[in-house]
Amino acid sequence: MIPGLDQCALSRHENGHKRPNPYYQALYCEVYGATPAQLGFRLALPGESSHHEDVDRREFLAGAVSLAAETALGNLPAPKRRLGSGDIVHLRQSVLNLYDLSEQHGEGAACGLTKRVFFRLRGLVERGSYDPATGRALRELAGQTARRMGSINSHAGRYEDARRWQLEAMHWARLADADWITVGTLADMSRQASEQRRPHEAVNLVTTAQRTAGPAATPRLKSMLLVREALGHAGARDATSARARLRRARGLADHPRHDADPRWLDYYGMADFTCFEHRIALMLGDHTAAEDGARTALALSDPVAYPRDYTLDLVNLADVLAQRRKLDESAATASQAAAAATGLDSGRITRGLHAVARRLDPFKDDPGVGPHLDAVHAALPASMAS
Repeated sequence: MIPGLDQCALSRHENGHKRPNPYYQALYCEVYGATPAQLGFRLALPGESSHHEDVDRREFLAGAVSLAAETALGNLPAPKRRLGSGDIVHLRQSVLNLYDLSEQHGEGAACGLTKRVFFRLRGLVERGSYDPATGRALRELAGQTARRMGSINSHAGRYEDARRWQLEAMHWARLADADWITVGTLADMSRQASEQRRPHEAVNLVTTAQRTAGPAATPRLKSMLLVREALGHAGARDATSARARLRRARGLADHPRHDADPRWLDYYGMADFTCFEHRIALMLGDHTAAEDGARTALALSDPVAYPRDYTLDLVNLADVLAQRRKLDESAATASQAAAAATGLDSGRITRGLHAVARRLDPFKDDPGVGPHLDAVHAALPASMAS
């Protein structure tokens, strides 16, 4: 409990029912050791007489989470002293926290902090004092964080920046003899190549990842790589190969977690598999299967543990429903996604909502579409809302 603040007041502030007044703002800043800007508080602009409660809640929650991660970053060991196994445990947890920040608040919220963690790790490698085992662990963490930066930039559509970070990750993976980072990075690059409509490159990248993983690949890792391969084949309009890879991937996707699974594979399971099944069906022009996949992915998604992915699943379903001219349900689902996106900083969600809105715009006068479409437009940035 925060001194001077009862649970009821805290809940009202977190839920957006009441905006913290200046007293409570000062109290939060004192407890967290933060500035008002870090916690998302701001002064009213000249001539401004009201505040947007949803924005205040989003900024407060995101600020508090980001500050907690910043605190972890501030506790990273200084390069001046000798580093040991205890430092590596702390550093690994700090890197894992970046994944949680992305899942809970979107990749945009984690971008700046992830970049700072990478440069701090690189500084420890270059200027720190440590034994060989600690040095290898530091290089591995640097590679893991660089790969994360590649994913963040790719999801934001900054593909050239993503490629630079992916190559950086491969460099550190090689220095650390960490093949699992190489495999994950190649899988990321394959997905990106598919998104950029370079299907043959996508297949080549993921088959390289499969060779690198070799016989040590766990069932879930094999499934994830097969899905990436199916995505490339679908982009090349090779339906036979795409569906064959999907069938093999499905049989492996629901395996329990293996001790040899890398931490970043925790997200992968039937929910993620069916999301890609939906995408591949769309690419092959099978809209019925795409709708089935989107509905299944949403039903399997966990809005508490993975709110970003849950919102993306809503967007995907709204999109395929719009393509199938199930307009009322599409608009209602898109409106639900727009509401769920509050507090999330994700370029994928924003672009997806914008695409759905464009599909629905010709039907804005339909009473089953118009009100929901207005809610979607209201959630988009000004540059996209028109």
